Amino acid sequence: MANEMTFFCTQCGTRLSGKKPCRNCGFDIHSDKPYGDTSPIGAGGSGWSDAVNDPRYAGYQWNKRTYITLFSLLLVISIPLFLVLSGDLDLDREGIIVIAVVSIMFILIAVYAIRSTTRKGMEWTGKIVDKHLLGGPMDNPYIVIQRDDRTMIEVPLDDDLVLYDYYKVGDVIKKHNKPNLRTLEKQDKRNDVVLFCPSCAYQGDTRDNYCRACGSPLLKGK
Repeated sequence: MANEMTFFCTQCGTRLSGKKPCRNCGFDIHSDKPYGDTSPIGAGGSGWSDAVNDPRYAGYQWNKRTYITLFSLLLVISIPLFLVLSGDLDLDREGIIVIAVVSIMFILIAVYAIRSTTRKGMEWTGKIVDKHLLGGPMDNPYIVIQRDDRTMIEVPLDDDLVLYDYYKVGDVIKKHNKPNLRTLEKQDKRNDVVLFCPSCAYQGDTRDNYCRACGSPLLKGK
């Protein structure tokens, strides 16, 4: 597993200082054999994770909302300013209308993006009964899940073939729909060698407890 984007200790979740060992637990992800002789097979455990209510998920979503807000404000200010300074837009009535329309557009996009980080829904469990690639060997991967209420749903995997390989027909799946956690979790992760961060989707090792990229807990069984 590559060590790039390692900002947090994968064992205790403490923010790291460069490539130094964790100041809290001493774990050194950059050592030659950070996990010793522990195999990734079996490290993911089995059963639903107890970490689903961890406050770190809320912290990640708060940071995400903050970045969205700041980036949107930057666009609202910088784009009209650039158009005015470049001479492509005059500060007359028509120019002011254009600035207002552009600003409202970016604000609405930001509001929609921020609301998407707070929505919640019904949680459910089911089993993967099929998986497909549409449009060719590299396009539109999705899995088909039969929920416990017998409803059939198709879940797109955003052209991520690693995720497509991760999910197997027969896997029992739980959909978490909490305000700060919206993700799919496999019940049995004992045969997996990777875990996907439920916050940022970064691919981690099953021997990790926390995401090295954002510090969120990984969903591991017992």
